[in-house]
Amino acid sequence: MTQQDYNPHLKNWQSIIPSSEPGQGSIEAPGGFANPVWQTRSSVPGGFELSLIEALEDIFAAGSTELDELVKGLNERQHHDRHGEPWTQESFLQEMAVLG
Repeated sequence: MTQQDYNPHLKNWQSIIPSSEPGQGSIEAPGGFANPVWQTRSSVPGGFELSLIEALEDIFAAGSTELDELVKGLNERQHHDRHGEPWTQESFLQEMAVLG
């Protein structure tokens, strides 16, 4: 078996933000698909994700740990959200929910 950069067997979510209502999702059948521990993403991270990771690593390395500090650090680095807008706490939390 060749190693891949992502897990192609993961089911796609019907909506970007999972429902918080009980019974609205689907439960995977245990053993019904390959889910290697190191491959829980459904695609290879793109440029936006990779640059966000790098910026967050720098911000954490500088000692920031609180949400407002993370958002401020991203905006100070001119690392804006997917729409080119400065981050807000709400937009950052929504992006983190999408990225998992």
